[in-house]
Amino acid sequence: MTVATVALPAALFLAALAPLPAPEEGSAADVARKVEARAVSAGDLEARFVQSYRSEALGREVVERGTLRLKRPGRMRWDYDAPDKKTFVSDGKTFYFYVPADKQVIVRDQGGSQGLVSRLLSEKGRILEPFDAGLESSANGLLRLRLTPKKPDPELERAYLQVDPEYRIRGIEIIDAQGNRSRFDFDGIKENVGLADKLFRFEVPRGVEVISG
Repeated sequence: MTVATVALPAALFLAALAPLPAPEEGSAADVARKVEARAVSAGDLEARFVQSYRSEALGREVVERGTLRLKRPGRMRWDYDAPDKKTFVSDGKTFYFYVPADKQVIVRDQGGSQGLVSRLLSEKGRILEPFDAGLESSANGLLRLRLTPKKPDPELERAYLQVDPEYRIRGIEIIDAQGNRSRFDFDGIKENVGLADKLFRFEVPRGVEVISG
């Protein structure tokens, strides 16, 4: 997985097996606004994630797992545990993507750009500005919010958000024009846990090649 895939940075499964009461089914726009408001209310967030990518051309799926940490404004850290160790960090100004096995870290200026997953999970993820929204039925007490770009996007055909009864994003699924699917599933979500600022400061390890991307 590349930096662009992470910074597009993705649907989420509930940790509990018992079905949850569904969120109030208002309009798609109502649900989107409540998701935005929920994101603003969380100063930081920690969760386990499962990320999967299925290539339509190759017909195979890659699955990765790890821990996500967010802290407002604009800081994010993805620590991948399996199948390979790697780390993606955004300190609000710069992206770092580190793969220990490759002994490389890719460093890129964040500027004003953020991938779709990052934007949807952030407090600035204004869903209704770039997307038309619709609601679809879903299982396990979740709402499924369909997002279609208002302007043609060569890299995005549509996206889906899985939303729980508290209007937290439990899953993100992205489908591109070639039919490839990227999916992020989250559980064990904890909000406002007091994450330390140092988690989002990346120090390049000794002996590691730095590549500017």
